[in-house]
Amino acid sequence: MVKLELTDLNNGSVFIGDKLNIRTIFTFEEDTSILWSGIRLITNPPCAKELHISKEEIFSKGKFEAGRYIRNKSLLIKNNVVPSIKNRNLNYIIKLILRQPHPLNPEDDFVINKTHDIEIKAKESGLQAKTPKPISFSISGLNVLLTKDVFKPGETIKISFTSEELKQIEVRLLEKANLVCYCEAYGQNCRKVEELPPAIAGVSKTSNIDKGFLLLKVPEIAESSHNYLWKPTEKEYWGFKYGDYTEWSLLIIGKKKPEYGKEPIRFELPITIISKPIDESRKDLDLFSGEHTGAPSIFDGISSKFQKFYKIVSIDSDLEKYRLRIKNISKEDLQGVTVKVSGLMEGLFETAPYLTGFNRWKKEEEKEIVYETKQNISALISLLSDNSQRNIRLQSPVSSDFF
Repeated sequence: MVKLELTDLNNGSVFIGDKLNIRTIFTFEEDTSILWSGIRLITNPPCAKELHISKEEIFSKGKFEAGRYIRNKSLLIKNNVVPSIKNRNLNYIIKLILRQPHPLNPEDDFVINKTHDIEIKAKESGLQAKTPKPISFSISGLNVLLTKDVFKPGETIKISFTSEELKQIEVRLLEKANLVCYCEAYGQNCRKVEELPPAIAGVSKTSNIDKGFLLLKVPEIAESSHNYLWKPTEKEYWGFKYGDYTEWSLLIIGKKKPEYGKEPIRFELPITIISKPIDESRKDLDLFSGEHTGAPSIFDGISSKFQKFYKIVSIDSDLEKYRLRIKNISKEDLQGVTVKVSGLMEGLFETAPYLTGFNRWKKEEEKEIVYETKQNISALISLLSDNSQRNIRLQSPVSSDFF
C-alpha cells in the first residue's frame, strides 16, 4: 500500500512568474516498484477533461524499500499562464501522480493521485499597463471630456459635456468578460463558451443639460482590464487556446430635442480599469520586478559541500549490467535516500534512468545498486537525494579503478 501527502509551501497561492513550492511525502508500507511520479499544474477548460499547464518529475522508474520519502519540488509559473478567475470558474489544482505496474494487467498502469487547490495571481506589472490620457471629442452637437481613461475600483468617473441639441444624456458603464476556449480538434470555438452581451455595471443620466457633467462610480469589486491567452508547448495540445478577457467601456446615449430629430446618439468609449493606477514612476519599478521571482528556495542548486556525503567505492560490469557500490561517508544515518542512475553516451546523451530507494542508509554503510543498459556508455551518472533535501550528482567513468 502507498500513501501520498501533498502540501504547498506558498499558503495556497502563487504569482505569475514566481515558483510554486510543493512538499510531497510518499509512504510505502512494503517494497514497491513504480513507473513514474511527479506533480502537474492542471486546469479544467469547459471543452476538455483536463489541461496540463506544466509538470515536474519527482521519481523516475525504479524500486523503493518500504519507508517514508520526502521530496520538495518547485514549479515555475510561466508568464503566459492565465491567472485564476473565480467569476468564471477558471481554477487550478496541483496533482501528485504515482504510476505503478498494474497487478492484474501488465499492459496497463495503476495510478494513484493526490490533489491540492492553488490560486494563481497576476502581478501588477503583468496587468494591462497604460498611462492615463484625456479624452475629448465632439459628435452630432455633443461635446464630451474625460480628464483620463484609466480608473481603479471604487473610483468615481466624471464625464463633462456640453450640448444645445440634446434633452437627456445617459452614461452606462459596460463590462464585457468571458473565457476564451478554442479547440482545433473540434474545428471551432468551444460550444460551452457562450458569447455574452456586455453587463451594465452602472448607470447615470440627467435631463439637466446645463449641469454639464455626470458622475459614475466604478464598482468596488470591478475586475481589472485584461486579456490573457495561453498556448501549449506540448504536441498533444497543439491548436488549443485558453484564456480570459475583461473589457470596459462607457456607452453614451443622447436623446435629441424634437427640432433636432428623433434618432438618439449612441457611441462607446473604451476605458481601462486596473487595481492600482499605472504611472511612469510605477512602470519604472515594474521593469525590474521580474529579477526576483519569489523568495529564496531550498529547492534550487546543488552545493558542493554535500559531495562529502557519498563515495563511489567500485563499479563492476558484466555484459549489459553495472554494479555500483556507494558508501555513506557522512557522520550520520540518512533517511529516505534515492539514487537515480543513468549512463552517459558519447559525452552528451543520457540513457534511460533507473531509481533505487533506501529507507535508511547507515553511516559507513555500502549499498550496491544494479543498473542495466544495452547502450555503449562511457560513464555512469548518479543523482542522490534524501529527506533532508540534499541533492548530489556524481559522475564516474566505467573504466576507472575505484579500489
